[in-house]
Amino acid sequence: MKRFYLFLIVASLMLFTACKKEFTITVQSNNEVWGSVTGSGTYAKGSTVSIAAVAKGGYKFVSWQDNNTDNPRSITVNANETYIATFAQESGGGGGETPTGLDIHTGIACIDALANDMVKVQGGTFQMGATSGDADAGENEKPRHSVTLSDFYICKYEVTQELWQAVMGSTPTENGGWTAEKGKGDKYPAYNITWNDCQTFIQKLNAKTGLKFRLLTEAEWEYAARGGNKSKGYTYSGGNALDEVAWYKDNSNNTNHIVMQKTANELGLYDMTGNVWEWCSDWYGATYYTESAGASNPIGPSTGSCRVNRGGGRSTFASYCRVSFRSNYTPDDRYDYVGFRLAL
Repeated sequence: MKRFYLFLIVASLMLFTACKKEFTITVQSNNEVWGSVTGSGTYAKGSTVSIAAVAKGGYKFVSWQDNNTDNPRSITVNANETYIATFAQESGGGGGETPTGLDIHTGIACIDALANDMVKVQGGTFQMGATSGDADAGENEKPRHSVTLSDFYICKYEVTQELWQAVMGSTPTENGGWTAEKGKGDKYPAYNITWNDCQTFIQKLNAKTGLKFRLLTEAEWEYAARGGNKSKGYTYSGGNALDEVAWYKDNSNNTNHIVMQKTANELGLYDMTGNVWEWCSDWYGATYYTESAGASNPIGPSTGSCRVNRGGGRSTFASYCRVSFRSNYTPDDRYDYVGFRLAL
């Protein structure tokens, strides 16, 4: 008899559970710092439930774990299920922070876009220059030495022709200007730009935005190219397979290419290696590394005749694309393989 009553109790519980037909929906974020979610709870079978992902400043919702991009998303409850929202950094890997004041740009779209395209680089101490085992290293890349940098912002792409025209109101005409043969279009890098041209551009950009854009120092350039405090020690910016990260002599067909087509580096920066050489703010000094060991925020020699170029370009050999390689031109030199990148 006791067994019969026990059977009835168990059967009743099973029947009650079956009739209840409620399920738990769990909604999670892949990173709670980047965004929050709503919709978790227990619901009756067949209910229609709305779940949503809310990104925080500097981040964006990408998709749910099953690649569904609806947000908010409507689901029908039929089982216990978990939904995970994937968020990503708006800045492409630089910490998701937007510099204060960058929301005051003019209405020109490509200038306004700089707000989300400036990547914050956390400062730190790094070893600048070529390693002792680098057979391709020149004497001007030595000695390898310690340098400490403060935080700074860097644009994740080289200044484009679109951005140049929005600021300057015209295109360069010297040395042939921009041509289809060497790359012409909004998303191509600006080239045939002298160091002095860069200063004029920056002055006008700062007047439009009220901010203080500038060129990178040589030390900042190398630190960022190496991946900052996320560096994995690659030979080139973003990896050791040059074809994956850069347009250079062997794969460029001797023309510049649309920015951001190759793999980004550890900070989410594109084309730090290859495409166009990039002007830095420093005067060039062949033996400057013997003077700057242990320096904090070095800015190069106080005088000189040439300014630093970094990164290699679409017409350079692989050895010139190493992150420690140094080049230089006079401030009024103009070449169809030289452009620049903005810092802040």
